[in-house]
Amino acid sequence: MEIVDLTALPVHSIEAFGSIGLSAAKLVREPAAEVTVLRVEAGGKIGSHPAPVGQLLVVLSGGGEVRSGDGPWLPIGAGQAAFWAAGEEHATRSKGGLTVLAIESTELCNKTANGTH
Repeated sequence: MEIVDLTALPVHSIEAFGSIGLSAAKLVREPAAEVTVLRVEAGGKIGSHPAPVGQLLVVLSGGGEVRSGDGPWLPIGAGQAAFWAAGEEHATRSKGGLTVLAIESTELCNKTANGTH
């Protein structure tokens, strides 16, 4: 077993899609899935872009807002996740800072609370 300190991973800044205060550290990059730790600084954002495949954004700490397309901004915080389907335009922003685990895979589906897909 190995304990991984997510705060000590090497990160790189991302400015694509007009993102501000965004850094990323890849944990897994395989043909079937990518897993990335993303940090959005206070006042930062992940600019609007289409999900290349199904994407699950799991909030580890902090809070912010997410949206799909031009829809309303919805609050999200630690212990919550947002799912976007392949091709779905989406964005994230945070006033106080946010750390998330982004999981991208063609195998992801939106599993609702009642257990259906």
